[in-house]
Amino acid sequence: MFARLPRWLRFILVGVLNTAFGYLLFAIFVLAGAPKLWAVVGMTALGALFNFRSIGHLVFARSELHLLPRFLGVYAGQCVVNSVALELLGEAGFTPLVGQAILVPFLAAGVYFAMQAFVFRELRPAN
Repeated sequence: MFARLPRWLRFILVGVLNTAFGYLLFAIFVLAGAPKLWAVVGMTALGALFNFRSIGHLVFARSELHLLPRFLGVYAGQCVVNSVALELLGEAGFTPLVGQAILVPFLAAGVYFAMQAFVFRELRPAN
């Protein structure tokens, strides 16, 4: 049943799980006293490993280990964007937890398109 859903809908549903896991990690780091940057890095690193399996298997039906470097590259880029945007929102007066909540939908959309284009792209045979 889940496999019959459109890919973008599977990504959203799996994304809810992944986002909850990542935000929980972020909150744990922040509440433990970690600086925002370390909270983002920790959340991204641990979340990426969890997400590789869930996104690869449930959304794109591909989770071969040779895809992991590209997957991690997307997450590294997302980490940079997240950190810069979170800092800008902090300068605008948002707390780290609220700022991260604001960023979630934008980051999720960017990751989906990057995953589709760079990681789990369907390769067409050369003619």
